[in-house]
Amino acid sequence: MFAIDFRKIMLCCWQQHKPLLHAALFLILLCSLSKIIFYVYNYAHFSVHAGGEAVAHAYWQLASWSLLYDGITMLFINLPILLLISVPGFFRFSFLRRLLLLIFYTANVLMLLLNVMDIFYYPFYHQRANTDLLFVLDNPVQKFFHLPLHIIIGAILITVITGIVTGLILRKSYLAYKKQRPSLLPVILLPVLAAAYFISAPFRKILLPAYPLVYINSTELQLVQNSLHTFIYSLKAGNAANVPKKYFSTAVCDALMPLKKSVTGNNIHAVPKNIVLFIMESVPAEFFDSSSKYKPALPFFDTLLKKSTLYSNAYSYAYESNKGIVSILAGIPTLTDVPLYHSAYSNLEVTHIGTLLQSKGYHSLFTIGDNFDAFGFAKCISWLGFNNYYCKTDIPGYAGMEEHTMGLHDEYVLNFMKDKINALTSPFFAVNYNISTHYPNDLPAGFTKKFPANYTAAMKSMLYYDHCLGQFFSSVKNKEWFSNTLFIFCSDHWALPDHNSIEYTNLSGFKIPIIVYDPSSPQHKRDSTLVSQFDIAGTIAAAAGISDTIISYGNNLLQPVNEKDNQYIFSRVSSSLYQVTDTSFVLGYNLHMDKPVYLYAYKKDAALKHNLLNTNDHKKKREELTRKIQAFFQKAGMQYFNEPFR
Repeated sequence: MFAIDFRKIMLCCWQQHKPLLHAALFLILLCSLSKIIFYVYNYAHFSVHAGGEAVAHAYWQLASWSLLYDGITMLFINLPILLLISVPGFFRFSFLRRLLLLIFYTANVLMLLLNVMDIFYYPFYHQRANTDLLFVLDNPVQKFFHLPLHIIIGAILITVITGIVTGLILRKSYLAYKKQRPSLLPVILLPVLAAAYFISAPFRKILLPAYPLVYINSTELQLVQNSLHTFIYSLKAGNAANVPKKYFSTAVCDALMPLKKSVTGNNIHAVPKNIVLFIMESVPAEFFDSSSKYKPALPFFDTLLKKSTLYSNAYSYAYESNKGIVSILAGIPTLTDVPLYHSAYSNLEVTHIGTLLQSKGYHSLFTIGDNFDAFGFAKCISWLGFNNYYCKTDIPGYAGMEEHTMGLHDEYVLNFMKDKINALTSPFFAVNYNISTHYPNDLPAGFTKKFPANYTAAMKSMLYYDHCLGQFFSSVKNKEWFSNTLFIFCSDHWALPDHNSIEYTNLSGFKIPIIVYDPSSPQHKRDSTLVSQFDIAGTIAAAAGISDTIISYGNNLLQPVNEKDNQYIFSRVSSSLYQVTDTSFVLGYNLHMDKPVYLYAYKKDAALKHNLLNTNDHKKKREELTRKIQAFFQKAGMQYFNEPFR
């Protein structure tokens, strides 16, 4: 008599919510279509290429996780609308009806547009959308229309089609709901989901953007993620440094990862040197590797390298410029999605290089051809205590100068910096952040050099930058300050040398050039020591003759490294995945799950195809690298939360 007919209830729910379920299925179909295009467009970046049963199984896992994430994302963004529909009498108010339709449409189209945008965004940042977008897209409309024509047309077509079709299907669902009675299903669904979230730890883990890493390869994670999901999660956690628990005693951690260090040594300069640092935008190591097909003929650099040290085994910390500048100038990692100097942790204990040099009589300046505070760099330079920050609007006559998509071409900015340097008295510290090598690699109309047929756009813009540097050095080589100046070249991050077709790995995607040139002591040297951007701050301090202790995750490039000593570098693949690399192995560590997820012997396995994490033969190496990266996290946590550390 009192038996519950669940079949009848489910059938009733299906009939009542059929319009909305049809809309949901259609939206999932559009999400899946965007992911197929995402995969095809970014094919070279992923590892699921070969055929066979194992790969077919991998595809099924990817499809399952993709559907799960899209479904969860859609459920959560539409649940408030479902609740409104369940309110008796809601459809009597025309204003609320229109507002509902607008919210319904906007939320779902935003989800689809973010997924579409990431088709073109991914090759540059190697991750799905997060809050970092809010800090790099300072003028998105202008920069969008400087992209290649096929990207502009494709993005507009996908956007228009997505908007129209989604609007029609959602309006049809909405009109169908007007004729139906309110349903209690959404009211029941909300507390059930809330209870599942707070009671079930596995359910909470599934909501993490990185959770599928338990089951799939790290290079394929982006194939299953929903961009709105990663963006919303980043809005919640992007300003937070999510460092895990304490692994070691403070003494053990200090021994494994000392941060406060002196850069004094045999090569510290008794007479403070002038320092000129060139932060090279999007310049990969391939441009300086004679074995690479992407090595262009660079008249200036090829000559300079005959009297300089090229660090051929150098790596960046992250993929983004706003993290690269902190790694280079402050010698510390960014653990937040947002730039560190924008975050709640900007008051952490750090060596403010401008302030430190100023206390030693230095004048410091920073030049860039972009708009004021592009990428937040003006805030970063002020945070680090520089005396002067110059952008394109500070250059006399800038309005009549030819521009790259990102700002003024390098020749104008380098000429401006030369005049500023010539007006200074020694010692000084000058930084130039060039932009002409940034995608889409625009060239000035006046640069008419003929290029070989195999030169990519990135190679051509590198040759232009080389030309600009040649002009700069020719104009200053006879200046009095030149012979007592240390010149440092360091890329802000790796970038695609060929935007049409190239494969890379989680290791090669961080490989950058670092070059040190001292005119007073020229030497032709190729150094294979494992180094990183973190080593630049210590090198600057050493060149300035500073004996004070500084905070740095790196060392001093001017101090020789004992080849018998263990060398380690750290990289941030994404907000959840970090790496530690030594001279032969690279270990990936999932920060959210607090465990290692891969171990590759990259010297023997350059393509990173054979995961050795669970092999007994490499247990000792896995434990060694795990301890090292855990010490890195623990010490970073102490620094970020202002706990005492050494």
